[in-house]
Amino acid sequence: MIRIQEISTVLLGTIFSVLGLILFLYCLLVVRKILQLFPQAKMRKDWMIIGILIGFFAIGYAVNIWALLTENLLVQSFMQSFVYLFGAIFVVVVIQLSYRTYKLILKSAKE
Repeated sequence: MIRIQEISTVLLGTIFSVLGLILFLYCLLVVRKILQLFPQAKMRKDWMIIGILIGFFAIGYAVNIWALLTENLLVQSFMQSFVYLFGAIFVVVVIQLSYRTYKLILKSAKE
């Protein structure tokens, strides 16, 4: 019974990680398109940081898939901490970029 639970846990974890990896790769394409739209924008650096963080997430998800399939518990535990830390950093960068964007929109609307 325990082995079936382990297999289903690995299977679900792998499926979720593959789906997450696909979404992150899609997001990298969108960030690239945004950077092409505004080659001289003030917020280009922020979008590049977001792209780098998404890249870290994509690599992390790929490593997590490997760790799940090889049942490497140490790497799985590390990856969980990695996602928590970089998830928090990602949210901070997105919130700051959103704030500056809204501020710029409001300023432009007043002009």
